[in-house]
Amino acid sequence: MFSLDKSKSIITNLLSNGGVVVLPTDTIYSLSCLITMDKSLKRILKIKGRDISKGIPVLIPHKNYFYKYSENINSACELLIDTFMPGGLTLIVRKKPFISNIISGNTDNIAIRIPDDPNLINIMSTIKSGITGTSANISGKEHSLLEENLVEDLGEKVDMIVFGDYKNKSSNPSTILDMTANKINVIREGKITINDIKNTGLEIQ
Repeated sequence: MFSLDKSKSIITNLLSNGGVVVLPTDTIYSLSCLITMDKSLKRILKIKGRDISKGIPVLIPHKNYFYKYSENINSACELLIDTFMPGGLTLIVRKKPFISNIISGNTDNIAIRIPDDPNLINIMSTIKSGITGTSANISGKEHSLLEENLVEDLGEKVDMIVFGDYKNKSSNPSTILDMTANKINVIREGKITINDIKNTGLEIQ
């Protein structure tokens, strides 16, 4: 059985060479590849049966990657990043032109978060890249934390499954906020609550 802390070199090598890996995160399992490899991104769409229009969220190791991958990070974004990241909050922001349309879902946007997992951050820092953070499930099926479900659905389709210890973790996915309009729009309430957001003093739609 592979674990994140003991398999970092294997995971790093697989991702760097275009692999697709199931990884545990601070929220739910992620189906991950490098965000700069279109062939791997297309493979993820095929594995999940996911339409390109839905886009694929991105995990990054550090706040600096927000500026690397996105445009116009305003003061509200910075406040949310500094308050809740690393953690279960995803921000939808304007993408830089080089970001793949598979990531953006053929829009001008990109969804980004910093996971609260030192091993995951270490892996991304080593490869100097963000990775995809889409849920490790077939589109239309509920995400699962059960190892047997992951193996049954994805075992023959991915290069590696890394299991995590979810006994004491929340199974809630991240909260998603759209930061691209004048007002903050809540797309999904998850690990970070709407009240948590309001407590920062920011107005949400």
